[in-house]
Amino acid sequence: MPDPPPNGELVGAAAPSGTAPDVESDFAQEFPGADPLSTECYINLCRTGDRLLAEINRRARATFDLSASAAAVLAIVDGSPEPISPGVIAERAIVSSASATSILDTLEKRGLLVRLPHPDDRRKLVIALTDEGRAIIDEILPGVHMVEARVMAVLSPGERRQLIRLLAKVQRSAATVASEPAEPLGGVRHVPERLGRAKHQVATK
Repeated sequence: MPDPPPNGELVGAAAPSGTAPDVESDFAQEFPGADPLSTECYINLCRTGDRLLAEINRRARATFDLSASAAAVLAIVDGSPEPISPGVIAERAIVSSASATSILDTLEKRGLLVRLPHPDDRRKLVIALTDEGRAIIDEILPGVHMVEARVMAVLSPGERRQLIRLLAKVQRSAATVASEPAEPLGGVRHVPERLGRAKHQVATK
């Protein structure tokens, strides 16, 4: 997974790599009703998540030729005390059923897991790791935790605990919003002169 382009570009703010993107100074005038700090938080959360996942992805591919998502699926199956269903795997990995199926297909072809008949319902399947799959996840997990510790070393233990509390609040809010009907995106935008649209307008019939 390549490092994604800076999400800050969505609000017209370019930022050097590794720095927090800012919104433009006239953001509030351009987007009436929007909150600049909320936008900066949202951008930075998304960008940080992308960077963290990209680093695990980079190392998992370099070491085992696996994606971060595939490694996560192995960890989910490994963490279950008994064979687990594809639906539960998709839910815990936060991926679609189609994506989970594709990942499971890849891992099964690699000989890292197997699909087995459900013990109570022969029409369903459950997933279990093979010996090779267990051997790989026993290497991946310690490596991932070392990366986590290295990245988070920039924060003090108190700051890490505070970050966990704040992220939990954001996750609860996001879950609430996600439970609501999807309203169409739309609103008012006052296009600023700095974009120079008037200079580049194309006549249409």
